[in-house]
Amino acid sequence: MGAGMLTTLLLATGCTAASNQESVMDVIEQRDVVVSFVVDTTEQLTAGNWEANTGTASPQGCTLDNGEEGAAYTFKLWSPERSDDPAADAQKIVEYWESLGTSTRVVDHGGSPVVYGTGGPVLRASFSTDAAGETYRIGAIAKCAPGDAIELKREANEGRKDGERFPGDEYVPEENVDDVYRNQ
Repeated sequence: MGAGMLTTLLLATGCTAASNQESVMDVIEQRDVVVSFVVDTTEQLTAGNWEANTGTASPQGCTLDNGEEGAAYTFKLWSPERSDDPAADAQKIVEYWESLGTSTRVVDHGGSPVVYGTGGPVLRASFSTDAAGETYRIGAIAKCAPGDAIELKREANEGRKDGERFPGDEYVPEENVDDVYRNQ
């Protein structure tokens, strides 16, 4: 295959020479991807009442392949509605994540399987069938992208004070929302 054909193929498929950790998407696009990944994963299960008990999608610092600081969003949802067959639910998640290009492994913690995933649309993910207090938990971390986690948190907090809402905010239980962020 000639260099021109390879370049055309890479451009047509949206691929670049970026590493598997460093993303070609910007940090906000990665936030949206990680929230969608988690929400779409919940839809593979019959469990409902999913909530972001620990807060919204949140940026954390990471190191890009070039050694510079970047940011990666994390997002988690919990549901108290476990099924009677957590192993079957774990298998559903394995099949779904693998269909997205995510490599999976399952670890059995005394009859409560946990699915761990790496790659695909996110850096890594997990589905626990026995998270705190017999709940299901799905969490993921986005790929590292250029950005400043502290500045991203500050901007999001300011936006929320002004009534702006971001992907994943709708899963935060009302009792966990500080008064400063409520629409007055």
